[in-house]
Amino acid sequence: MSQQHKKWLELVEQRLDEKGWSRSDLAFVIGVSPAMITKLMKTGHGSDELKLEIKKKLNISESWVKFEER
Repeated sequence: MSQQHKKWLELVEQRLDEKGWSRSDLAFVIGVSPAMITKLMKTGHGSDELKLEIKKKLNISESWVKFEER
């Protein structure tokens, strides 16, 4: 997992704390299983669509990849 991806996951955790949401709450809002969120947070594995939905729901402007990595 890249440093940029780790930074993005830290932002996700920070926003969840700010909103008072659990990972299960996030999963419910996005419409996925809590296991998918857990897998993403632990290993970084998840589809770009999932990450985009999380980015939208938590209002994160940071990308999970550096542009030069694409």
